[in-house]
Amino acid sequence: MKVPLRVPEVLPGDRPASGPFCPWFHVQAASSEATNRTARRFPAGQRDYFPNGCHRAYDVPMSNSTNAHPRLSSRLAALSLLTIALVFGASAAPATAAAPQRWSHFQSSADYVALGDSFTSGQGAPPYLSGPCLQSKYASYPIITATLSTYKLVANESCSGANTGAVIAQLGQLPDRLKRPGSPVRLVTLTVGGIDAGSNQVVTACTPDPTSATCQAAIVFAGGQLSSPSLGFSLAATYLAVADAMPNAKIVVFTYPHLFNDNVSQLGNAVNSATDTLNTTIKGAAAGVVGVGKNIQVVDVTQEFANHGIGASIPYISFDPSNVTAQANFHPNALGNALGYFRALLNDRVLG
Repeated sequence: MKVPLRVPEVLPGDRPASGPFCPWFHVQAASSEATNRTARRFPAGQRDYFPNGCHRAYDVPMSNSTNAHPRLSSRLAALSLLTIALVFGASAAPATAAAPQRWSHFQSSADYVALGDSFTSGQGAPPYLSGPCLQSKYASYPIITATLSTYKLVANESCSGANTGAVIAQLGQLPDRLKRPGSPVRLVTLTVGGIDAGSNQVVTACTPDPTSATCQAAIVFAGGQLSSPSLGFSLAATYLAVADAMPNAKIVVFTYPHLFNDNVSQLGNAVNSATDTLNTTIKGAAAGVVGVGKNIQVVDVTQEFANHGIGASIPYISFDPSNVTAQANFHPNALGNALGYFRALLNDRVLG
């Protein structure tokens, strides 16, 4: 029987019997009841990865098959090392050291395009590139994916505030060589729908005072948007346009993570519930496009972000309570982009 794994989990710290204090990363086995992810197989004796040479050997339960996946294992190793840089580089080194873009030892062999809103641009992981789109300079999930896979990021048109109409416009900004029948693009990733559903209005109205009438009105508005059939139609039309523009690519449509841990606040619970409704709409719209023969795959990230929302001891979502209007707030941080979005691509075997 295959045993699903969640990989890799960032834990607080662990002091071995001897040697330095080492934060560690490991591959954690999960019961088959706990997740419906496809099983991951690793050779017995796989090591955890520590900074400064710290390590611990362990055995990972395996499926009946004894075949290892060296490409996946090497990506997990690289992801662990990159996560160390994200955790320690931001506080112990200049910003340029936070997430080196050239760590990858993988041979780039296929073109990759990123589209969508602030969850793809990496708004929760400053510093940003110049321009209005708040694209993370080092730690968006497209950069991490290009760093730790065989895909070469040839265009990233994602932009903070993008709705479905803006994503259609992003397609128009791509070079002609990337579009239509001869397109060399083999992977497209996309986050869109949050803005259409009124997320910006809710954040703006509710952050100062979740009990205000303005906040309640914004929530009612967002609820109306989520329940409107037009949202599903707009999403489906967007997915279809992307698939038609780059017909040789797999189009990965991401869901949105829960921003809050459960029961952190009444507002957090309401936002998480609305996110579930939006994700259901996203899945339904994508299924309709798959039904007409398009190569669309939904990657659900809620499991990877589970228990790492605002209020968690190790959050994957940016939030600065001392500056509630900070641009990065309510978006995946560097850890969320690496251990949430990129890890979901690995778990769903999008990257091979």
